[in-house]
Amino acid sequence: MARSAARGVAALVGLLLAGCSAGSFYPSGVALPTGGDGVQTVSDAADALDVHRSSASESAKAAIGAIDAFGSFVRDISDAEHVFSGSPARGDSRKILHRVIVGGPVKTVRTVSQLSGAGDKRVISGSDLVMQPGFGGVTDFCQSSAGYSVTGIPSLDVTFGWESGAFSGGFRAADSRGFASWSAHAGGEIVQGGIGALSIRRSAGSASCPMTSPAFTVAGADVSNAFSIPITLTFHRGELSNLNVAHATFANGESLDASTAAARRSVETSGIVRKGRTQVASFRANALGDGILTITSTGAQYVINDWIVVST
Repeated sequence: MARSAARGVAALVGLLLAGCSAGSFYPSGVALPTGGDGVQTVSDAADALDVHRSSASESAKAAIGAIDAFGSFVRDISDAEHVFSGSPARGDSRKILHRVIVGGPVKTVRTVSQLSGAGDKRVISGSDLVMQPGFGGVTDFCQSSAGYSVTGIPSLDVTFGWESGAFSGGFRAADSRGFASWSAHAGGEIVQGGIGALSIRRSAGSASCPMTSPAFTVAGADVSNAFSIPITLTFHRGELSNLNVAHATFANGESLDASTAAARRSVETSGIVRKGRTQVASFRANALGDGILTITSTGAQYVINDWIVVST
């Protein structure tokens, strides 16, 4: 659409130039319209096109950031449930580069992983999850995570990352039928930087609950957007069966709501990103977090792989 508009502006400029050179585009004595005449000039059209492009890019950035904030928590909890339930491997394209499980009354899972998305769109992440001693099937947990897109989104000329966690107040409730429900209030920041500018640093985050500081941080970011996400995830034998996010909020004014629905023996998660009362984007993903993000104003689509936006 943007290219068509650009061609239209170029054609109009060409006609104006041709008319001026031939001396016959306007009859003698007819004045050209000015900006104050209430007529849209070529410059007005170009300005409007730039504004539209800027607005569309900002909508896409806001939506991608919101999905990554939400998705980074879902992927880490899904991974943790696989560990604690002993369920089979999840079958995604993520490689575990390093994992340490510390046992005892307090269990800690430290993981560094790499996701290879469509077209080798790589995402690097690190996380710590601490499980307290349980009672009656209920266990308190704390979680900290950071990650970023290595290849970024070239069409937007930016790469996205996150620093997030449920530093206190999270709990997992499991029963004998293979169901496990995780509830938490996740918070943190979505960050942006130039492609190739971000990196992960291991911090001195405490392996305790509540956590006193994050386990990993992202360096090199020049834009951040804080968020707060109330979320509940339910699994059956390690597979996601239900998810609910009720009005996650972001410092820049975005919000996100998401829920799951059963469809033909599978689970599909869908959600909406808004800015104020305006819908910015919608998304759908399967139980493994593979799906599509669609920007409302332009129809542009981005691939979601393992809950993270990885490419167009």
